[in-house]
Amino acid sequence: MAFAQSYMPEALSRAHLIGIIILTKFLKLPVTRYEAMIEKVEGSPMFRQLWPGIISTELFPKARVLEPGRIPTPNAIGQLRKDEKGIYVSYRHAGLTREYLFDEGNIRRWRLCPEGFSVSVQPNAQPEGRSQALSARDEAQIQALSRQLRLINTRNRLTHMILMGIAEHQGAYLASGDALHLSPLSQVALAEWIKGEAQGDSRFLPPGSRLELVDNSMISRLTRNMSVLSPQGQNIPLRDFFPSTRDMHKRLIQAILDQEKEQVRRGDIQRAYTDEQIKEKLEERYGVSISRRTVSVCRQGMRIPSSYTRNSNHTYPPRLVHFSFHYPLNMASVKANTPEAAGVYELSLADVEIDYPLCSGGMVYIGSAKNLRKRLRDHLRPNSKNGDLGELLDSHRCSFRYILVRRDLREAEKELCYSFSSAYGSLPRCNRISP
Repeated sequence: MAFAQSYMPEALSRAHLIGIIILTKFLKLPVTRYEAMIEKVEGSPMFRQLWPGIISTELFPKARVLEPGRIPTPNAIGQLRKDEKGIYVSYRHAGLTREYLFDEGNIRRWRLCPEGFSVSVQPNAQPEGRSQALSARDEAQIQALSRQLRLINTRNRLTHMILMGIAEHQGAYLASGDALHLSPLSQVALAEWIKGEAQGDSRFLPPGSRLELVDNSMISRLTRNMSVLSPQGQNIPLRDFFPSTRDMHKRLIQAILDQEKEQVRRGDIQRAYTDEQIKEKLEERYGVSISRRTVSVCRQGMRIPSSYTRNSNHTYPPRLVHFSFHYPLNMASVKANTPEAAGVYELSLADVEIDYPLCSGGMVYIGSAKNLRKRLRDHLRPNSKNGDLGELLDSHRCSFRYILVRRDLREAEKELCYSFSSAYGSLPRCNRISP
């Protein structure tokens, strides 16, 4: 209701409000269900009767159809690609590439004489002969079809503008595939960009197309569980294109600490970087000036131990282990971010730290699985076998990260548990026994 309330003038009609509520629910449809709906609409008897003389379509600028078999997941909308004219979108389904148009003049004439008027042969002809006008049932079907096509047009326009906005703001990242080239971008800022672009003749919409109600909550609903393939073929959740400034600081700090691990391994440096040294390297390498305290907050948010702990003989995670990013532990996030592959995973509390004997941290469990996605989804279901872990997951916001392991799965889990125990003084809170 947040979107509806933000656009609720005093005289807003009940019908208009209902329309907004229907739209907000429509934007949340998964991609596969949305495609099925388009196919159902195009296959309806009334649509076939009005196509192509009264109903027609117009392709979005910079929109094409992806070759069959190129989409790896149900959530991927298509692929962002680049040619000599810039970035364009290859959509997974032809119904996503266009908007649907009604010829109002012809439909008025067709209503008067549906059997004596042939729009396919003579679009501007007058009715021939005499015939019954449309029945009330036919009128109701036309009205329902019109409403459905308006919803489809709105979602298609908004989806295309979001992807074009991502291409405009995150071009460096799309060109390189390096997450360090992402720029801070909020959904509020993208909504304002879309409003500006959709006024007048847009570069990315057909002439005359409009997006009257664009709000960051609409963008949030539409992009929540949707992804897109990068030009390099990487499947990227759309929400990853909206990093905050803090998110970008964390990525840069992680890059510096990854280099630290390699330098320690080669013997180029003897000690881990302090927060002050990380602050200096951020400014030196990336031109980013933040306080030492901000560095410390970001480091702790990523569950990275202090330089004192990293300088000890036992560190967690080990220097040669490269975890994925932290992702929220919920069904949608697990489905979007976790492969169906073998690996070791770590569960952490997002808002609480545990006081272990040697230092504090948010990590509460280390486990392994032959199918990471299935195991993480099992943790979210009721009646978990690990009661202590289940209580924590129910009462706190949690995150997960993982590493893929091709062989010796149990040995990899054992090494991580040993590393954690050495650095923190005990096993993670919910690991009841050593692997």
